[in-house]
Amino acid sequence: MKKLTFYFWIVPQIFMEIFFLGTGGGRFSIITQKRRTGGVRIIADKVNMHLDPGPGALIYSLEKGLDPRKINMILISHAHPDHYTDGEILVEAMTGGALKKSGCLICARSVTTGNENCGPAISRYHKNLPSEVVELKAGEKYIGENIKVEAVKAVHYDPDTIGFKITFSEGFTLGYTSDTEYFEGVGKVYENVDLLILCVIRPRNSPLEWHMCVDDAIKILGEAKPKKAIITHFGMRMITHTKPEVEAKHIEEQTGIPTIAAYDGMQFKLGKLKKERKVKVEKKDLTSFF
Repeated sequence: MKKLTFYFWIVPQIFMEIFFLGTGGGRFSIITQKRRTGGVRIIADKVNMHLDPGPGALIYSLEKGLDPRKINMILISHAHPDHYTDGEILVEAMTGGALKKSGCLICARSVTTGNENCGPAISRYHKNLPSEVVELKAGEKYIGENIKVEAVKAVHYDPDTIGFKITFSEGFTLGYTSDTEYFEGVGKVYENVDLLILCVIRPRNSPLEWHMCVDDAIKILGEAKPKKAIITHFGMRMITHTKPEVEAKHIEEQTGIPTIAAYDGMQFKLGKLKKERKVKVEKKDLTSFF
């Protein structure tokens, strides 16, 4: 019998996709749409999430072929328009046009209750539509069947602003800083996450109260030491006076952490490697093989 050749190859098994439906932040990015402001869509096993659905979240979702009716979780970090504007219509989509109690809204207190500075950003009517509405303060957690969401302290003009540390059923951990200025220890809660998404509104040497510039991102990554980092939520100075890609390269050089700058419409796939075994049998071998 002739020798048979066995082939082995590695097939990527995708378990999560992250879509950046907008990478702009701040009022002038909203007004001009120099960078879109639709937030982030995350699709994983049994979790279909929209994170900070700012202006354009609905339209840009449809443009990418992402059905908003399939969303089962919405996360809103605070009550500023570049983070919440399309929240109500996505709540309606998540609940089948407000016809069924379904899905979960997880948000800062300011989004649904309001505070002395801003909010509420979601009406009483829309607040009553989902199956669950969870207001989180820093340090509090939501534990669902396939996900854990921890609220992380942020320092921003909206005093209720929170970041998120999300653990998926596959064991993958994702951090999202939202808008925050740097403060000591901010990176510790995100320590060793698989991916940290940072809202970096300004380039290096351009500090802005309540927000993060590239120098702040470097300090946070030095504390957090994630496996990978993505910067997003760029203000006009980042968009027009420099290139986010250049700033991301600078961050990587300073921290040693692989860092990329998100762009509008970017799709980021995460997968495990699955080994498959295949056998190739030449036609002339068939007789002897059997």
